[in-house]
Amino acid sequence: LFDYIFYGKGDKTEIAAKTGIKQEIMEEMRKEFQYWYPVDMRNSAKELVPNHLTFFIFHHVALFPPEYWPKSIGVNGMLMIEGKKMSKSKGNFITLRNAVEEYGADATRMALLLGAEGMDDPDWRRENLINLRGKIEAFYRLTEEIIENAKEEEERTHLEEWLISVIQRRIRKVTESLEILKTRTALDTAFFEVWNDIRWYIRRKGNMKNKVMLEVLDVWTRLLAPFAPHICEEIWERMGKKGFISKAEWPIYREEKVNVKAVEIEAYIKELLEDTYNIIKATKISPKQIHFYVAAPWKWKMYLRAVEKAASKVLTMKELITELLRDYELKHKAREISKFAVKIVDNINRMPREEKEKITKVGEIDEYQILNEAKAFFEKELKAKIYIWKEEEKEKYDPKGKASIAAPYRPAVYLE
Repeated sequence: LFDYIFYGKGDKTEIAAKTGIKQEIMEEMRKEFQYWYPVDMRNSAKELVPNHLTFFIFHHVALFPPEYWPKSIGVNGMLMIEGKKMSKSKGNFITLRNAVEEYGADATRMALLLGAEGMDDPDWRRENLINLRGKIEAFYRLTEEIIENAKEEEERTHLEEWLISVIQRRIRKVTESLEILKTRTALDTAFFEVWNDIRWYIRRKGNMKNKVMLEVLDVWTRLLAPFAPHICEEIWERMGKKGFISKAEWPIYREEKVNVKAVEIEAYIKELLEDTYNIIKATKISPKQIHFYVAAPWKWKMYLRAVEKAASKVLTMKELITELLRDYELKHKAREISKFAVKIVDNINRMPREEKEKITKVGEIDEYQILNEAKAFFEKELKAKIYIWKEEEKEKYDPKGKASIAAPYRPAVYLE
């Protein structure tokens, strides 16, 4: 009988007569084995590597042909409870039923997945579960607000382009992480990183009325569904979607939806805001006015030329200056070019290749226009009057001569 089930050997009629088992049942048993084998993945704790998991391989090699051998084995750390190893003898274990009753199925599931990755030992702590449950409830309230408010067909600005772009990158990161069983990274990206993206969009926009928010919510819930299926099914229905989210198509990363320039502009604004906060903190000034000075066009030309040349080899200062001085427009700025080259060459050489390629692809960004468009945002965030100047502007207000230190992507800042 076993020879027939596992190897397909023997005559069904004879085996049925000898065993008293109907041929239809034997066929069903054979089909079940063929359906479930080979095992896609056997997962267990790291302490089982030298015994159970090793013999798991030996047994399958001894019993079955290669097409039925296990495809993979997953190994994870040992679960800790409040910092101590979980043990039946110590009685410090928590049953799944009790965990679900106290914290909810989604919070329990997410806590286990966020606890650790790979061989790390996850630590189950009650405080973390309560905090996570609160975040899930806040997530649900946010989705209700989006469903209720995101109804306007507004024109898509670079801010909407940015949001769509970063969501595409989250799709790629979650998908790739799941493929290699990095479940903590996948969940952290699907839940917290997307949430931070939406927070930043609302902070910059001032509202969540644009219908693009519903597009983002559609993707967000599908990304989160494997980790928090129950709450995502509820949100899916509230959005008016048909069928179960568990059966919905997984989001697919689409390169054509990524606007690299929009992503670069928002990164620029975030970094300038953070730099300004740091200057305020360091100087202990409560500024009434903040002046931003953006780099002159010749600096941008020089910077982009340097990045492009450094993409394929180590850039030398002499080589860069020699080439730039051949440019008629830059020839009269030999002294300034030499000073600026000292500041940028080492930094550009240390840049990752991907960063150089991105800067070359994006090209020059209009810092003056970008900062003027974001002026109200900076004033609200920094609680000060904002002024934006061009480095080469003759009538600019610059009592401390800060404008001369402006560089591409790094405006000079003066507080008063």
